[in-house]
This record gives sequence, structure tokens and C-alpha cells, in this order.
Amino acid sequence: MTILAIETSCDETSVAIIKNNQILSNVISSQISLHQKYGGVVPELAARAHSENISYVLSSAIKDAKIDLAEVDYIAYTSTPGLVSCLHVGKVVADTIATYLKKPLIPCNHLFGHIYASLIDNQWEFPVLGLLVSGGHTQLVYLKEHLKFEILGQTLDDAVGECYDKVGRMLGLAYPGGPEIDKLAKSGQSTYQLPLPKNDKTLDFSFSGLKSAAAKVIQQEKGQLNVANFSCSLQKTIVQTLINKLTLAIEQYQPKTVVLAGGVSANSELRANFLNLKQKYPNLNFIVPKLEYCTDNAAMIGILSSYQIKAK
Repeated sequence: MTILAIETSCDETSVAIIKNNQILSNVISSQISLHQKYGGVVPELAARAHSENISYVLSSAIKDAKIDLAEVDYIAYTSTPGLVSCLHVGKVVADTIATYLKKPLIPCNHLFGHIYASLIDNQWEFPVLGLLVSGGHTQLVYLKEHLKFEILGQTLDDAVGECYDKVGRMLGLAYPGGPEIDKLAKSGQSTYQLPLPKNDKTLDFSFSGLKSAAAKVIQQEKGQLNVANFSCSLQKTIVQTLINKLTLAIEQYQPKTVVLAGGVSANSELRANFLNLKQKYPNLNFIVPKLEYCTDNAAMIGILSSYQIKAK
């Protein structure tokens, strides 16, 4: 079974070819440099860039996979959630290819794709608990079986990636702020006091209070702020918040597999702390996707679609 998968939900144009759950190609064209001067993604510019880049990305994916387009059995694409104008580009291209080849079209959920990225080079044992962390979402997801998603908790305000980016902007860092803060944190020390969210027993997240506290410190310190130390303090607070909630979910739901997913799963501090949980829970399988499958990519959409096809 050969699947051509398309991802255009935000600021990465990606096409992948999957054959029997093996990644033959996964081509990604990033728009970060396009949006940096605006400090964030501009939907109109993103959609236009997808339209301009998709043809090259598509042909590159087919070439890298060393297949003929006629060999494709299914066309998968990200249908939701995402920027509407960006999603539309991927849908139109997928629809066109499916019509031309007379092959089935498989719409996929972008967030579920991130969770399923962990199945690239890995296997699950159910039940599965997933911590999904990205620029737009922060969720704890539970699966008793394939494609049966239950959201246990989610952010009540800012997503974790959004918090990183907004504080990064306050610090005058390049967009996206998350990777910049991660780099700076490695050379700093946690010397600034930032509040952990209230230690409640729910599985929901809140980062607006931390963002406000960070803004207050930055304003008070003005030109005296040690940016590396502040980045380290912020990052440790964010990661501790995520790990605390994940630990609570593990205790409550007793999964056999725990997955870290989404763009923020590329964060070095979070990856290290997540994998350190193995010491506390040695009988659980902790999975973090390779860095190339953490950010938005079509390979994860292809893998997700393969399970959707099997379930039909």
C-alpha cells in the first residue's frame, strides 16, 4: 500500500510517500524566514507560499521515493485543524491528484498526526498516553485502541509554544522564540523566580499567568536582564509544569506507552525530562519521535492515514 501524504496546515509545505508504513520520502519546505520579520505567521503569506512551493515539494518527494505517481494507492492530506487558507491549498492539490489517479482521498487530523508520528520506527502497546505540545495546542490524549482519542486535558488559554513565542518576542528574539530560548537556556542558570501554575488535580494547563509573570520580570529588569539565565528559568518552569501534569495523568490512567508529540517536543530540556521519567516508571514505554518528525511534516499524516485505511 503506497500513500502520498500532504501537509499544509500552517507554515511548512510537506509531501511524503509512505509504502507499507515505511517512509520513502518526506520533503519539507519551511516558511520561517518569510514570517520572521512579522514576529509570527501571516496566514495570507503562508497560503501564497504553499501555493508557490507545493509543486516543487511534490515532485521532489516523488523523485526521492523513486516511484512513479501511478503507483500511489491513496492520497492523504491534513484537513483540520490549521489556518483555513493554508489547509485549502493542500486539499485542492490532494483532490486534484486523487481525481487524476482515480484513487481514494483520506482527510486527516493534524493533531492526531503528531501523535501517530511516534509510530515511525516505534511500536505502541495500549493503552497509550500522549502529551501533545505545539504552537497552537497543549493536550493530554488517551487511546485505548487505534484512532479512539480521548482528550484528558488541554490548555485553558495559551498553548505552550505560544507562550514560548510571545515571551521570545518580549525578549527581542527571532521568531520562533521557542528554539531561541532553548539555545539560550543551555548557557544560563535558573536564577529568576517564575511561578508554577496552581497545583490542582485537573489535567488542564494554563500558561497565561506564567506569560504575565515573565512580562513583569522583563519590564522590571529592563536593560539589566540576563537573557540566558531568564531563558533557563522560563524553560525549567514550563517543562516542570508539563512533566507534573503528565505524571499526574500516568498515575490516574496507568498507560503502557507514553508519547511526546508536537513541535515543542523538539525542545531539548523537555525531551530529557520526559525520557527521565523512565527511571520512575521502568515498565512503561516512553517514545519521542526523531527531531525530523516533531515539527509539521507529511510523514506523520501518511502514517495516520494508513491506520485510517486499515480501519475501513
